[in-house]
This record gives sequence, C-alpha cells and structure tokens, in this order.
Amino acid sequence: MNILFVNTSRIWGGNEKWTHMASHALASRHNVLLVYRCPYLGSRFSIKKMKLPFINRVDLFTLYCLKKIIQREHIDILISTNRKHYLLGVLASKITGCRHFVRCGIVWNVPDNIYNRFLFREIDGIIVNARAIQDMLIKSGVVRKDKIHVVYNGLDTDILDKSKLKYKSRDEFVIISSGELVPRKGYIFLLHAFAKFLKMQPDSNVQLILIGKGRQEQELKSVAKKLGIEQQVTFAGFLDDPYSLIIQSNLFVSVSQNEGISNALLEAMYLGIPVVTTPAGGSLEVISHGENGFLIKNSSEKYLADIFRQAYLNSSLFQDIGRAGQSTVKSKFSLASMSSHLENIFKSYLGRKKT
Repeated sequence: MNILFVNTSRIWGGNEKWTHMASHALASRHNVLLVYRCPYLGSRFSIKKMKLPFINRVDLFTLYCLKKIIQREHIDILISTNRKHYLLGVLASKITGCRHFVRCGIVWNVPDNIYNRFLFREIDGIIVNARAIQDMLIKSGVVRKDKIHVVYNGLDTDILDKSKLKYKSRDEFVIISSGELVPRKGYIFLLHAFAKFLKMQPDSNVQLILIGKGRQEQELKSVAKKLGIEQQVTFAGFLDDPYSLIIQSNLFVSVSQNEGISNALLEAMYLGIPVVTTPAGGSLEVISHGENGFLIKNSSEKYLADIFRQAYLNSSLFQDIGRAGQSTVKSKFSLASMSSHLENIFKSYLGRKKT
C-alpha cells in the first residue's frame, strides 16, 4: 500500500508521537510518506516527507499540492491526524479517490451541525485509541459506528529498553509527570495536591518533576511559588529523551481532564514505574485501581496527596503495582500489534465501494 500521513501540528505531543510510531512501523512493509507544516516536527521523521504551508482549513494551494502528491505517489490511504485540517483531507480524497481516515486521540463530543455531518459522512474511517472515544463519537449522533476503529497505541520498546541502561538511583523520592503544559492536563490541581502532601510529610526529601513545555508554564511556576513549593518542583522543559529521567522516578502521575490513552502513561508503566491517573478517556481500559495502578476517583487534592503519602511510606507495595502495570502494557500495547491492526483495517477498505 501507498500511505500518506498528514500532521500539521506546530508542537510535539501524543498525537505526533503516534504519527511517528505508526508511520515508521508501517514503512517497514509499505510505501509511507509524511506531509507536515512545522520544520521541527518534520526533522524527527526519517521517512519520505514534504512540507506544505496549511495556512487555513481550506488552503487551496495546499489542497493543490496534496492532490499532486497523492496522484504522483499513487496514494491508497490518506490519514489526517489534526482535527483542524480534516476538511482538506476530505477534499483531497474526493478529488483523487483515495481512502481517507482521520485519527482522534482524545474524547470529543462532536457538535451536531451541517459541517460535521458533511465531514464525517465523507470520511471513510476514524482511528481512535480508546473505547471511551468511540462511545462519545457514537453518542454525538454524527458519526456512524461502523466507521470507527479502536486501535490501542503501541510502544517503541527499543527506545524504552535503552533508557533502562541509563538508570541512576536518586537520593530523593521523585514524582514525575509528562505532557504539554496546558489547562486540560490538570497541572494546577497536581501542584496543590503536592503542596498538601508536603504539609503531611514536612521533612520528606521529595521532588516533583514536570516534563514538557506549553502556554501555561509561567502560570504554573507562579502557582508553585505562591504555594511555597518552588524548591521542590522542577520544570524540566521538553526533552528528546524523557525516558532516562522517568526510569529514575518513584511515581508517575497523569491528572489530565481529557485523554484517549496517554502514551506517557503507558511508557511509564512499561518501565515498571507505578502510575496514578484520572479516569479520563481510556484510563479505565488500562488501570485496575490498586492492582496495576491507581485512579484518582474524584477531584480531591487531599485524595491525591494521600496517594503520594502512601507511595512515599510504602515503596515495596507500589513497586509490586509497578511490576503489575508493566505486565499489563507488555501484553496489550505492542507496536507490532498496533501496526498490524492498522494494516488490516486499511486493506479491508481497498477495493470496497465508497459509501
């Protein structure tokens, strides 16, 4: 198959990581290309790639270039990964006749309007990484169930295994979180819960490390300062290799308000780090509370602070839970399984009449 991925993001996040893993895995058996907008994003891909401007949702120059690429490369499958530019994919597909899939990685209650009804009528298939996303799309009444395909994220275990070689023990107890510093990731809630924990354990040697960049960074630094915990919070910024830091942590925390299934959460679990997360999105499809991880069942800062305290005082129990989480991820979230599932979905559409 000839497969074209389109990713128009200006930042590197979970969606971009998925695009990288899926495209490179499929490239071992198919002709796979990438169209992108941001030079930094493009530099991280080693497959054949082309930069286009994507000035707006209906950028006619970009549409013309997409059409030419699809025709020149005999593209069978077009995959749009950013919601803002789904429409360009729809138009390019209608002009060229290739199959068009979109990827949706967070829970989305699609507004029922003429635009969305047209969009999802013309899209051939939707790839989601959690049943919670599928359920919400169906509930919207805009998307047909038979068009939605749940494909769990795979993990690049080669990179993760290499990080284990960089393990260094640390004197302090390390709580870590990774993701874009934006409101939906819940970092203000996390800082307040961490401050409560420090009051419970005032003499503890504990560090909270936040990996990532985003528009909320300065606000979060101000909150940490107001709470009097700035010395115990490290803003590590964006890291090309976050895993060598995650492997040194005692606890991984995700307090996002909306996710599919977090790549960062799965990666921490693979590394054997005990995890704490909200029930947002597909977390309930992975985590069994108290068995292979912990779920924050309410928005109580004290509840999360209590979990931090339990982890700090009972490290052996949490290490057992970390090992259970590792077992879960190894059995369910392989990159080979993800790429094979995608391949079978795409093949099933070729030769089938468009509906």
